[in-house]
Amino acid sequence: MRLIALILGNVLALFLASYYIAGVAISGGWQGALIVGLVFSAVNFFLKPLLKLLLGPIILLTLGIFILVINMGVLWVTDLLLPQMSIASIGALFLATLLVSAVNFATHIVFRK
Repeated sequence: MRLIALILGNVLALFLASYYIAGVAISGGWQGALIVGLVFSAVNFFLKPLLKLLLGPIILLTLGIFILVINMGVLWVTDLLLPQMSIASIGALFLATLLVSAVNFATHIVFRK
């Protein structure tokens, strides 16, 4: 149940990012958003822990701020993998990352173990 909630949170966050942030577009409506959310969740699940492990010292030196850069990288990789998603600029990537991070934070708070 928690995994489904996290995936749906990612779908919602990416859909909101495409709706409210200029430069972020997801084609295909809800189906496209669902595909992008599933792929983003998979990339988040497999790539993000590896990056956090490898870049742990930098995360510690920056007091955790570098996690935002890792999140931006994960979202950028998702953009590269899928033709349904398009992020036009680094500013749009940054704002989308902030929105996705905020929604993920709220989802994690609501659906704790």
